[in-house]
Amino acid sequence: MTTLIPSHTKESVATNPEIDLLVCCVRTCIDSKTAERIKTLLQQEIDWTYLIHLASRHGVMPLLYQSLNTCPEVVPKTILGQLRSYFHANALHNLFLTQELLKLLELFQENNIRAIAYKGPVLAASVYGNLSLRQFSDLDILVHEQDFLKAKDLLILGGYQSGREFDWEHTFVSADSTYTVDLHQGITRQKFPFRLDFDRLWLHLEPLSLAGTTVVNLSPEDLLMILCVQIAKDCDEQLQQLSKICDIAQLLGTHPTLNWELVMEQASQLGSERLVFFGLWLTSEIFGTVLPDEVRQKIQLDQGLKLYSTLMYQRFFCEVDKPMGVFDTFLKNLMLMKCPPHKVLSKRYLVWYFLRLAIAPNVRDQQFMLLPRPLYFLYFLLRPIRLVDRYGLNVFRHLLGGSVR
Repeated sequence: MTTLIPSHTKESVATNPEIDLLVCCVRTCIDSKTAERIKTLLQQEIDWTYLIHLASRHGVMPLLYQSLNTCPEVVPKTILGQLRSYFHANALHNLFLTQELLKLLELFQENNIRAIAYKGPVLAASVYGNLSLRQFSDLDILVHEQDFLKAKDLLILGGYQSGREFDWEHTFVSADSTYTVDLHQGITRQKFPFRLDFDRLWLHLEPLSLAGTTVVNLSPEDLLMILCVQIAKDCDEQLQQLSKICDIAQLLGTHPTLNWELVMEQASQLGSERLVFFGLWLTSEIFGTVLPDEVRQKIQLDQGLKLYSTLMYQRFFCEVDKPMGVFDTFLKNLMLMKCPPHKVLSKRYLVWYFLRLAIAPNVRDQQFMLLPRPLYFLYFLLRPIRLVDRYGLNVFRHLLGGSVR
């Protein structure tokens, strides 16, 4: 497995020029130093097929095309043509999803349901300033938990088919099966350390012009917290994508006067300060985004956070996906804990932790086999079977000195 480490403001230590080039290209504003770095990289022998594979995997094809289109003389015509075709197809798809989103928001408004669209079209419009520059394949809408059942019924009446269901969201498939709608009453599962306050979010909403229609949008401070929390959640579910780090970098670049004091205060109150730091640390390391001194100092002083962030940073640019192991998961839970590390590392806690890990179902168990709520108890039987299948053979190999095949 090759680990690829990007470069931003320092000399490149990447073992692969394609990932270095990708990181340099996936931004809307390219400074002179980054532009010079791109020119240097394009003089090397680039594996263009691999570069497109990386861009597709990380959801940043439109941004890659926009940057490479400024220097067409050094990009193979077939590659640039492929990127151009994808760019235009993505633009049409995004416009279609935007129109569908506006219909849904109007439907909820007519039925007195407060709804907040986030990610997708509103993020592309508010942060990137262009619907064409971001990839998205579904629509995310957040409603108050008291309106959740009513909103679900409206979608079903509108022809949407029920899909995956978790405690914080329910996925619906459009009647023609061309896209999905993720209806949220929360951002993460209930046990995740992020106590979303819908009423507070609603008080801080800002107007946004979306395809000629005015909609409500999260404030930059609230959006930053949610994007950072989303990254921590997605890393837990092995859904790492460079595009999610791009979102944060773009948000910070678009709002240089962000109220950092408010961000830290709200993150602390919501129990998600370390999750916000995690997203900011990754953004700083990958894109060289400058963080306020107070934020950077807090990150540097949190050794547990730095350990987990470094681990995820290395995994982020692995060529081959590698499931999180038991130790990786332990580090993640250590980062999310508020209690001091010496208490977490006590013998009593370790016994409790590994016992809980063995029997408590998680999101991946639910993704492995979708069960109706009345049969949820079967996940407790499925969990140990999955763990034996995932780790058992490796344990036996280790005990027998690698003789097991």
